[in-house]
Amino acid sequence: MRRPGWIPHIPISPSVKRDVALISAFFLFNLFFFGSWFKISEVPAKPWTVLVWLYALGMLLPLAWRVRAPLVVFGIEWALTVLAWPIEPLYSLYIPVVGVPVALHAVAAHCSKKTSLLVLLASAVPVGLDASLSFRIYDNFSFQIQSFVANTIILVVATVGAWALGRATLANRQHVEELERERETVREAVAAERSRIARELHDIVSHAVTAIVLQAAGAARIAHTNFAQVTQSLAHIEATGKQAMAELRRLLGVLEASNPDATGFDELGPQPGLTDLALLLSSLQDTGMPVTVHVEGTPRSLDPSIDLAAYRIAQEGLTNVLKHAGMNSHPQLRMVWETNSLRIQIDNDINVAAANRGQALSVGRGLVGLRARAHAAGGRLHAGPHHNGGYRLTATLPLPDTAHRGTRKATVARASGDGRGNQGMVSA
Repeated sequence: MRRPGWIPHIPISPSVKRDVALISAFFLFNLFFFGSWFKISEVPAKPWTVLVWLYALGMLLPLAWRVRAPLVVFGIEWALTVLAWPIEPLYSLYIPVVGVPVALHAVAAHCSKKTSLLVLLASAVPVGLDASLSFRIYDNFSFQIQSFVANTIILVVATVGAWALGRATLANRQHVEELERERETVREAVAAERSRIARELHDIVSHAVTAIVLQAAGAARIAHTNFAQVTQSLAHIEATGKQAMAELRRLLGVLEASNPDATGFDELGPQPGLTDLALLLSSLQDTGMPVTVHVEGTPRSLDPSIDLAAYRIAQEGLTNVLKHAGMNSHPQLRMVWETNSLRIQIDNDINVAAANRGQALSVGRGLVGLRARAHAAGGRLHAGPHHNGGYRLTATLPLPDTAHRGTRKATVARASGDGRGNQGMVSA
């Protein structure tokens, strides 16, 4: 049926419709089981009968706010039920027994167990008054006792049942919320693992592809003049490709290790670390880009996560120099071992204005991945133009106080010092 144009459209939310339906159902249920009907023809002679029904319906309206303010709604239902007891016409037509159990259910479903138990205890007052109405309705003492016992059992079961159902609702909701939190934790862990794997793949492939492309380009330029150098470049390309494939197999092995059906990955290779830095510098030298290394302080053993982060930062930082500056650059790698941190600094002498020369070899995720890797290890990273016209990358990684303080074999270079730290200059 089409709504007339003169009637304004008032949007009604589903929650309001649900509350109206529930309150109407509660009223009719209470009226059917704990009330009596009267004829419309009796209203002129007994006008207070309409007031009784209005009072009965009005005292159920606060139940619409039972979720938002369960304690307040219970207090209102408790007070209205107790105040209605002295009204003889009201109890002769309508015994208000629904409001208190419904409000009690809301309290049990949204409040603490201690609060709900106190409210359950307070419900004994209106329940007792409703049950004692038998002594006002019947004149026969036997009927009074029988009705009182029956009403007491019904009302107690309904009240305790409402409380128990509310507690079960609360427990179920808390269980669902816990499952949602666990699911969110799993999603965050999966996202973090995907990000970690993406950084690993980027660092592995970026370094290998950059070295291979530059060496192949160099070999192509001298193919007709220096065949021996071409042969050496091809050997370097093969070695770099094999190294990249070995790292990719290791990474895939780590992924497959989580699969109980996986086979062939029982012995996974170790994660790369600073001990592999010499091999990295050697591969960069093979491309024609020497790296000057400066080590300060006493190298020490690192946690695996810090060790991997340090190696990847050095690898990607030097690879970025190779991408953007080419083989004519002379980067400097400085590693400073301090009491509580390891500082990795990479300087190159390229003019920042010419930094777009390596865009063809870049996927635009290098610095983003390095910052994420440094932050994941609890450190920080900064990269930008330097005052000398070049470019500087600085990463600081924390060294836990519990880390082993013993001296280990220097990764790149060592030189004797005066007791305040080892310093050395090496050209790889």
